[in-house]
Amino acid sequence: MADDAEAKEVLLAQAKALGLKVDKRWSVETLAESVAEAQEAAKEAAAAAFAEAKKTPVKLLRDAWPLADERHNAGEVIDVPVALARHWIEAGVAERADPFPGE
Repeated sequence: MADDAEAKEVLLAQAKALGLKVDKRWSVETLAESVAEAQEAAKEAAAAAFAEAKKTPVKLLRDAWPLADERHNAGEVIDVPVALARHWIEAGVAERADPFPGE
């Protein structure tokens, strides 16, 4: 039973982070299914936003994951949304591969 309580506590924290409304009466299994569905929906929404965003090429200085399940290795030139490119350049993860659009 202690394991179920710990699992439920972890799942409740994940649900809160995902913005899920949780019924305290839910079983661990129901809660786990709801969290998994919300995580999948969030992943799909992130992929859709990534696909629609204006992109620019960057050269990776370190391995990077523009999406949770999409790994790229250092040295690759990839297209990423402009906001992500700026963030990665500031963080030292990538360098510009060409000027940003509009500059």
